[in-house]
Amino acid sequence: MTAYEAIFSRRSVRKYKMELIPGDVFRQLDRFLEELVPLYPEIGWKFVVFNAMNDEGSTKGLFRVKAPYYLVCYTQDDANAGKQAGYLTEQVVLYLTARGIGTCYQGGAKAVVEDAPEGMKQRIVVALGYPLDQLYRESGKAKRHDITDICIFKEEPETEISRILTAARLAPSSVNSQPWRFVVYRNRIHVFARDNVISKLSVTKEMRDVDMGIMLYHMALTAEELWMDAVMVYQPQLAERKIRGNTYVMSMVVQK
Repeated sequence: MTAYEAIFSRRSVRKYKMELIPGDVFRQLDRFLEELVPLYPEIGWKFVVFNAMNDEGSTKGLFRVKAPYYLVCYTQDDANAGKQAGYLTEQVVLYLTARGIGTCYQGGAKAVVEDAPEGMKQRIVVALGYPLDQLYRESGKAKRHDITDICIFKEEPETEISRILTAARLAPSSVNSQPWRFVVYRNRIHVFARDNVISKLSVTKEMRDVDMGIMLYHMALTAEELWMDAVMVYQPQLAERKIRGNTYVMSMVVQK
């Protein structure tokens, strides 16, 4: 299974076998972490993985899942830090899924570890390990909004654009909030984040930004899978527009 294929079969695993993962798996993971591609190259990041069975760290907070291992993403402080964390972490989650390791984003949890990187803030925690039950699912069983509910189609999109939207729609999000909205043209997608009263709170806004980063990686990975010359760009003129209930995030443009 490839990371792209994992988009369509991954599910959140909430029950784990409390057993060790071989050291070779983590050595390969360390090499993979060195090759991550950030959404914002200027924002520094670091991942920490700890074994909860060996008391290398613990978690606290709401909605925690008991797992043998946890992955923690840290970034430097920045207005785009949440999106950076989501974009990077989803790369790791899909990598692990493709290798038979279950994962679950811990939206309300914080990790307590001794080797937290100085000068960085913890953004997201992911439980991981071998699943006690089912690891994969059929994409049609994912509870997601219909594509017509999250997109405004200004033009008939090219086939590749439709496939990008399909992958974006399947992205996981905190409490399945699915905050993304899209304005779609033939060869470009403008991405917006849905606003509401809850999303204006600092904690929930950061989680929404993480969700948006996760979804943006689905878009980028799909474009790469389809060998598309596509770029993520920020268009200030769209950010200046007041679109009720939505905040502009960025756009994907297909080059010709």
